[in-house]
Amino acid sequence: MKPSIVKIIKLDFTTIEIHQHYIVSQIKEGVDFEQKHLEAFYEVFETYFSGRPFVSIADRKNDYTINPNLLKDSRFKNLLGIGVVCYSEASYKNALFEKTFFKGKFETFYEMEACKEWALQLVEAYTESD
Repeated sequence: MKPSIVKIIKLDFTTIEIHQHYIVSQIKEGVDFEQKHLEAFYEVFETYFSGRPFVSIADRKNDYTINPNLLKDSRFKNLLGIGVVCYSEASYKNALFEKTFFKGKFETFYEMEACKEWALQLVEAYTESD
């Protein structure tokens, strides 16, 4: 499964790269991530991954806040996991806190390539077990 960008979506609060088996999102600086933002992500999930397993990768280059209770929403059963790529210790600690709210697989990384490899392994393992 070689990763390649299928499409780039630019919204007012984020840029999302759609890949075959995962998305990479980069939320803009200073955003207070709320339910309306999550709904926008769900529209992307529905459009590009309806019925297909995938992983969501958060590229945390920018500083923003997220209501961790949003991570309890498990509407998308084909979302196999969330990977968070951090660039500071503070961002890493925030992600570890957020992990406690998500019921699925949630991993933190300092390198994007390691996160993408993890995402592909999740999808591959799911596909092989199906």
